[in-house]
This record gives sequence, structure tokens and C-alpha cells, in this order.
Amino acid sequence: MDIVTVHHLKKYYGKGEKQVRALDGIDLSIEKGKFTAVIGASGSGKTTLLNMIGGMDVPDEGEVIVDGISLRGMKEKELAVFRRRKVGFIHQNFNLVSALTVRENILFPLSLDGASQDKMLFREITEILGLEDRLDAWPDQLSGGGQQRVAVARALISRPAIILADEPTGNLDSKNSQNVMGFLKMSVETYHQTLVMITHNLEIAQMADRVIRIEDGRIFGQEETHAAQF
Repeated sequence: MDIVTVHHLKKYYGKGEKQVRALDGIDLSIEKGKFTAVIGASGSGKTTLLNMIGGMDVPDEGEVIVDGISLRGMKEKELAVFRRRKVGFIHQNFNLVSALTVRENILFPLSLDGASQDKMLFREITEILGLEDRLDAWPDQLSGGGQQRVAVARALISRPAIILADEPTGNLDSKNSQNVMGFLKMSVETYHQTLVMITHNLEIAQMADRVIRIEDGRIFGQEETHAAQF
């Protein structure tokens, strides 16, 4: 079953000779409950595609459907509600709120939407990610790997339809990168999450169930992998 469907997606910047075709007619489907990696050189359109799926940007042409919801024609307020309720974001630079504790950062998406906390899920996620003893700490008291684990927990806490990760290990050393990837793969398997991740790291990409290569705003290849296990 597909949770994301993209039809003839186009996004252009500029005009004439300086025009950049960030997305140039992409058709794509992403299966529910799978880990999909998107690879490609800088400027290939990876981040633009991720932003379109997450409702962070709107296409010039085409349509994005996520969990049965078409984003076509949505106003910004509607997109904001969609993002809060359907998408969990994990960024390269963590994007934690420095004035909030670890606990408060994890629960932040729920507070924005006025949703109640699932205490059992919170306890389970924080234990799996090794955060149960750091819930009252501040983000700057954690290592980079610790902060990224908080970002993973925050992305999972609202049980989003899809998790979008933009180079989530880009600022981490190799050990922390492997740890974070292990947690992400575990979340896909344990919580039946759908994960779409941008990466430049081909070794990390091979941990996914499927790898999609983008070049010059177009899909130039995709393959099913024998995902590496931890």
C-alpha cells in the first residue's frame, strides 16, 4: 500500500537561461511502513522533493498525496495542520528548542496541536532511545548524538503517517551516525513507520529498503536493497 503518491511534480526557480529546474516532472510512490532513501548530488532536487512531500513548499505543477490527503490547493494554515498531524521531521542540525528541556522538546509537537500525551508511548520511545535519565536536561547538555536522539523521539511522539529526515547524520561522527540509524530503522520496524531520508552517504542509503536516485530534478534510477541489519 502506498502512503505517498507524487504526480508530475515540477518546481522551477528563476527564468530564462538562469532558470533552475529543481523538480522537472517527477512521478513517485512510496510504500507504507518502509524505509526509503533518496540520494543525489547537491542541487539535484532531493530537499525540494522532501519539502513538497512534507507540505513545506508547494509545486508549480503536479500533485502530492500523503496518507490519502491531497496537498493541492491547500492554504498555509491547512498545510500547517497537515504537517503537525501527519509528518515528523528530523533535521541535520537537530532544530531543538534551547529553552525547553528534553522532555518538553519531545512533547512539543503535541503541545502545538493541543493533543494529549500517550504516556505509555512516551515511556517506550524514551527508553528505546536511551533518554529516560536525561528528560530534565537541556539540549546543550547533550552530545550531538544525544540531541539527534531527542529529535528522533520528537518525530515519533505524535505517531505521524510519515517521517522525513534530511541528512539526519550529517553532523555526527561515525559511531553516533550508526547509533542514530539503528534507532531510525528500529522505529520503522517497531512502530511500522514510513521513513523517507535524504543522504549523501551511500553506505547509509544501503540500509534502506529502497534507494531512489535523483539527478537534475528527475528520477534517474531506483532499486530495492537487501537492507543492512544492525
